[in-house]
Amino acid sequence: MISELRAATVAVADLERSCSFYQDVFAYTRLAEAEVSGHAAELLWQMPPGLTGRTAVLGPAGAATGLLRLVEFDAPGEPYWGDYARAQDYGLYALNIRVGDIHDAVARLRAAGGRSKSEPSYWTAAADLSAWDSLSYDPDGTVLDVFQLEPAAGSPLAGYDGRPSALQTVAVHVSDARASADFYAALGYVELYDKLVEDMESFFRLPPGTGLRNINMYVPDSPATGRLEMAQYVGFPGVQQRGRAVPPQLGILSVSLATDDLAATAALVTGLGGTPVCPAVELDLPPYGHVLARSFFGPDGEVLEFHQPR
Repeated sequence: MISELRAATVAVADLERSCSFYQDVFAYTRLAEAEVSGHAAELLWQMPPGLTGRTAVLGPAGAATGLLRLVEFDAPGEPYWGDYARAQDYGLYALNIRVGDIHDAVARLRAAGGRSKSEPSYWTAAADLSAWDSLSYDPDGTVLDVFQLEPAAGSPLAGYDGRPSALQTVAVHVSDARASADFYAALGYVELYDKLVEDMESFFRLPPGTGLRNINMYVPDSPATGRLEMAQYVGFPGVQQRGRAVPPQLGILSVSLATDDLAATAALVTGLGGTPVCPAVELDLPPYGHVLARSFFGPDGEVLEFHQPR
């Protein structure tokens, strides 16, 4: 069995600055801390030999999934998305966090050192799901999709206590949303919605006439957190970022999923066309402790890290 997205690994320039940002804006707490070094970590995370790092895992108090794994490496890096001048390229793109009051959250984000990309806009994703959505940047330029949801009664996302959420979704830019959705469906994910978003070029900063095919998927046991969002810019093709999305470059490097059988998962992923990043390695992986882990490239070069407890 394969889990929802348990964590997203994000490389940052200054670990303490980034921890303070997410604590101030979203009331996250530090759930684990560790040093990152050694051959196993180098293989799993595509780290150059000898590179080391410090990591802190953040999320709402008591959270066990949808976590944010921040890592500062001991060599400088640059945001691998640059200034998003090529937003159409493919790879892990944004962290989506739900809040109770979007205007208050965006104000706190700006005060804590983030900056806005697009002001809150209202749109309908499905018959039972609408949202006030905004795009912002954290201190290192990673895109944050901060949103206030309006689900109808009976929606899988209806239950919410009003606090800033764990990572509800990690967005990946893809070349073919349907093909990517089929890949993740084979891993056990199901669709929350599939929508073509039009007439929002100004919000997404896209060329006139570009549509957004958006497929949001979740694991049935975890509809609220750890979802995947496939975003395809229709008529605006790009190229994979996988050669740039490596340490010590800054940005979303990978997403982490749990499995109860790593060998079976590896066979499944490769059978679906996923490409191995490394052989299986044993290491201490915060916040999960000692695990057997292996990484793969997904359909558009996004790195999927699977771990099995030992």
